[in-house]
Amino acid sequence: SGSIGSVGGGLALGKEGPLVHTGACIASLLGQGGSTKYHLSSRWLQIFKSDRDRRDLVTCGCAAGVAAAFRAPVGGVLFALEEVTSWWRSQLMWRVFFTSAVVAVVVRTAMGWCKSGKCGHFGSGGFIIWDVSDGQEDYSFAEFLPMAIIGVIGGLLGALFNQLTLYITHWRRNYLHKKGNRVKIYEACLISLITSIISFGLPLFRKCSACPESDSSIECPRPPGTYGNYVNFFCSNSNEYNDLATIFFNTQDDAIRNLFSAKTIHEYSAQSLLTFLVMFYSLAVVTFGTAVPAGQFVPGIMIGSTYGRLVGMFVVKLYTKTNIEEG
Repeated sequence: SGSIGSVGGGLALGKEGPLVHTGACIASLLGQGGSTKYHLSSRWLQIFKSDRDRRDLVTCGCAAGVAAAFRAPVGGVLFALEEVTSWWRSQLMWRVFFTSAVVAVVVRTAMGWCKSGKCGHFGSGGFIIWDVSDGQEDYSFAEFLPMAIIGVIGGLLGALFNQLTLYITHWRRNYLHKKGNRVKIYEACLISLITSIISFGLPLFRKCSACPESDSSIECPRPPGTYGNYVNFFCSNSNEYNDLATIFFNTQDDAIRNLFSAKTIHEYSAQSLLTFLVMFYSLAVVTFGTAVPAGQFVPGIMIGSTYGRLVGMFVVKLYTKTNIEEG
């Protein structure tokens, strides 16, 4: 419930971490036959007597959380191998893969059933899926230099993010949260208010741009109540859009998909991307660690995609002879 509220409210955090935690909790309950404290135990579930079987079940639960969040069964297996399990073996690998595969089938079935509009926006987005079937196949040596720069500066940004998060968490634990649990609620409300002010206030200072006429498959501006490209936010004309509002007023998954798209050439200005990068980076640092279920998978991808798009725009202007798509 907390994850639904925080992600739906537009905070700078993701749902993947809480889903992994939820999957582990469900698996742990099943492994011990339910909860004796709340009188919700079952005898037929008490077949996992050994600690190893229960640990394996928790590992499968964590993999199921990743598979549900990203719709990626292999990703769930890799996450369990890298992050969760302490002793890996081939038998556990097949159990984890079977669990993730079942999750992927259930999610795809639910999305197919919900495409008729019975479940709101579920089934029409919300998952980071890229189409990489049509892309650039050959690269020149000069094009690898910007990729290396992305890796170096991206690593420095990640290290700075970890260090800032460590400092803020230390301050919260030793000073702020010692004043009582009510302070945690005040802190979450204050960060929500700041996030809303930034999300709605900054796009007001941006000038609207005219809709492109090159690609008719993407509707510009988008209809109200839908997710996608080209948001008309306080624009004087009906055929204009606000590029900064297009990033802020989308779900993070859809915003990432738009940033990585090759069909959205010149949709975003460098000034808007830089503004969003600084603001979202700062909000992600401050938000992570509050009394709210929070993950850092999607915010990390969001920061990286914004920064990568900026580098892509610079590369397009620098290498004028090569055919490079900034998305």
